[in-house]
Amino acid sequence: MANAMTEHSKKLRAKTAAAHTQKALEEGKVRRILLQMPTDLANEFDEILAELGNSRPQGIKALCEIYRTYKNKTA
Repeated sequence: MANAMTEHSKKLRAKTAAAHTQKALEEGKVRRILLQMPTDLANEFDEILAELGNSRPQGIKALCEIYRTYKNKTA
């Protein structure tokens, strides 16, 4: 069954998603971080992610993987 697009249904889905996120935060399954950086850098990061079709968390994960790979090659 497809999601209904009424305002009530949209609000209910948003409420359910917020509750799921809050529970994950409380259980320590996820962390929320705030990054502040120059606008040009943030724009470049978002442009690269758009080219790759990735989200910001996926981009950060890729950077971590690249760092670990590079670190292991130079160690």
